[in-house]
Amino acid sequence: MLFDILNSIGRLVLTAIVIYKLGQFRDMANMAERIGLGFMGGGSFLTIPNIWEAEQSPFDGWAATLLTWGAVLFVVGRTYRDRRHFKRNEEAKQQAREYLATRGG
Repeated sequence: MLFDILNSIGRLVLTAIVIYKLGQFRDMANMAERIGLGFMGGGSFLTIPNIWEAEQSPFDGWAATLLTWGAVLFVVGRTYRDRRHFKRNEEAKQQAREYLATRGG
């Protein structure tokens, strides 16, 4: 019973975090991150009934799958954004070095 309560609170907190991130940082996330966050929030919320039901429900398999693939999509999108950001930073540093070299610095 205690773990059911903790698990349910964790799922609700995860869903609330996803809603906050989608609302506040929507413009900063790429498509894969936004879709992944949506899947994570929906899948997380839909797994709560499974915690409290003793018998099988239609949500057993696909809610957890939705949550898992949402996490995968989010991590893939975030990794892509991080790699692109790193590449752009390297290009900017190279341009700065070239500019400073022309100024004698």
